[in-house]
Amino acid sequence: MARPERSGKSMKQTKSRASSNAAVSLSGLLTGAAAGLVGVGGGEFRMPVLVRVLEFPIKIAASMNLLIGLATVIVSLWRRWGQRAIVWEELTLASAMVVASIVGSVIGSLLRKRLAFPALKWAVSFYLILVGCWMTYEAITQTEHALMAPTGGLRLGFAFVVAFVIAVISAIFGVAGGEMRIPALMYLFGISIKAAGTLSLLVSIPTVAGAAITDRRIGHLPDSAIAPALLMAAASIAGVLIGVAFITSVDARTMKGILGIILILATVRMATANSKLDATEGTGR
Repeated sequence: MARPERSGKSMKQTKSRASSNAAVSLSGLLTGAAAGLVGVGGGEFRMPVLVRVLEFPIKIAASMNLLIGLATVIVSLWRRWGQRAIVWEELTLASAMVVASIVGSVIGSLLRKRLAFPALKWAVSFYLILVGCWMTYEAITQTEHALMAPTGGLRLGFAFVVAFVIAVISAIFGVAGGEMRIPALMYLFGISIKAAGTLSLLVSIPTVAGAAITDRRIGHLPDSAIAPALLMAAASIAGVLIGVAFITSVDARTMKGILGIILILATVRMATANSKLDATEGTGR
């Protein structure tokens, strides 16, 4: 009688693994498509899958998210660069943001295990919902607004500060930060949405890489997490290739509306899911 029981349990485990792999692949594909089209990493939508479906603790899931995000933004930048979506005159601005992001990402990773998240989570949620609603409004009304457009040394200094703050917050939450960075580039530096998406991806690479390397060194990215992360990364790369293929056929107004909706959904996900994810911390692998 023991053999049929073991056989039944084995079949259930096989079905469970297949279901988990399907959820991981679908999540990676969709977030990758968003990265390719708009330039966001989609980390907020991957975290619930990593924690609830794969049952990794939050700290490890955040580190896996960074590794997946790194593969996603590298391929997305490569494909967008190949389509000449990069704005060459903004490379100086990107350089200042890259330096700030490297420093901020390391600090954010180190702070993740020391800080309480509720206040920071709600502050980021407020920012995302405000910007998301505003972008949707601009897309519907076909209007364009910019809060400021600094020049010269002030522009570089301000870019350094903005990039540093976003990198710290992104590393704490284990995301690439495109949802915060793209609106900042648009409304604080007067950069178009397509150029902002490409520029954000360029800045995201050192941000995510610095945080992922730090996580690996302090033990938040164990060997057991690498294979599942690579599976989702492969699906994300496939999604990136799909998303990038539509860049030239989607106008700026439509893309702004898409990004606005993504920001609103990301806010809902962050506000409603994190409390449930917190309850699972310390469980799983």
